[in-house]
Amino acid sequence: MYYGARIPSILTRVITMNDDIFSKYLKTESVFKDQSSLNQAWVPSNKQKLICRDEELAKLILLHRPIIATRGGYSTNTLVLGKGGIGKTITVRYFGRRFREAVLKEELKITIEYYDCLQYRTKSSILRNISEKLHYSAGHGYSDNEILEQILKELIKRKESLLIILDEAHKLPPEDILALLNASIGFGEKNTRFCIICISRESDWFKVDNEKISSRMQDKISMKPYGKEKSMDILRYRRNLAFRDGILEDDVVDLIADIVVEQENMRTGVDIMRACGIHADENLISYVDAEMVLQSRESISPSFRADILDNLKIHEQLTLWAVASALKHSGDPYTKVEESFEYYEMICEELGYKAHVQMSFRKYIRNLADVKAIHKEYLNPTSEKKGRQIQVKLIDIPAEKVCEYFEKAIPNRN
Repeated sequence: MYYGARIPSILTRVITMNDDIFSKYLKTESVFKDQSSLNQAWVPSNKQKLICRDEELAKLILLHRPIIATRGGYSTNTLVLGKGGIGKTITVRYFGRRFREAVLKEELKITIEYYDCLQYRTKSSILRNISEKLHYSAGHGYSDNEILEQILKELIKRKESLLIILDEAHKLPPEDILALLNASIGFGEKNTRFCIICISRESDWFKVDNEKISSRMQDKISMKPYGKEKSMDILRYRRNLAFRDGILEDDVVDLIADIVVEQENMRTGVDIMRACGIHADENLISYVDAEMVLQSRESISPSFRADILDNLKIHEQLTLWAVASALKHSGDPYTKVEESFEYYEMICEELGYKAHVQMSFRKYIRNLADVKAIHKEYLNPTSEKKGRQIQVKLIDIPAEKVCEYFEKAIPNRN
């Protein structure tokens, strides 16, 4: 009876506490006007603008305008290159949305499909998805070439054009990229209703590019990072979309713009604004200040660092992972080379890689410092240590994030 009598009162308190939490955060006014406009997948609507990419938009329009002039009988392949976080994806997706509207106004048919190749890793998965989107299925047992030929025939039959956007295109095998680029010419000149836009970081595209692929790219658009003035224009516009008036003042936006210019990464700036807004709502305050920005900066991992991480050799990656592991376990801002080397040996043994000697490890440390993946500095000799010691720390990316990244990226050989 005693326990039975207490259970309802305990449940009542728990329910009341939960109700209090929901009331606290759902019934108070948010600093956000439209938080979704700061999401990574956000693309401007018809009533919104894409700021500071007019030149790239104009180039994309001119490259694809013949689709309208030829009533759909046209094909082109375009490559869009640039660092991470500078607006490649949002620019191309915005172009795709607005161009489709323009084509439909001319009473032409066009299908525009976006594929993130981090998710769609082969041309087979892309082609089968396209056939489903066209409400046409070649069925099981067909090869990729047979499905592609059927798709092209279906487009001609319908007098419909197809524009495919391949984001992170370097994640596809080179032979798959080439096969897709060949689509407009591989089955005869009459099949000219198939256009492709590939999006990639330059350093990543270099891994898959070859003479045949280059020869199939009719045009290339190289996008550059934003300067301070354009960064301010973009951040103000995104601020005005996302926040209520007076929450994020221009002087704080100016600080965020400095971070964007320093890191050459607009995504970082937008993520900082979002993180600051959530922090303000969590603490029930109606402003974002400089201190919040600086705190949020520490928790934001800039995506442009993937350019560096992906291009390291395997033992340089293992070395960086070892440095991050040493920092993660110690909790200190710096770690010594000798301490990191112990983690390097453990990681190599665990994953089935043959650990290199400490001299080679020191060379990898130097290489990581050269590409600014880590910062190193020399310590003065002591009575215990006669020679100069080196201590290292990570730049920008938290140790936990580095460990998580390599846990997924480096294969286990055992």
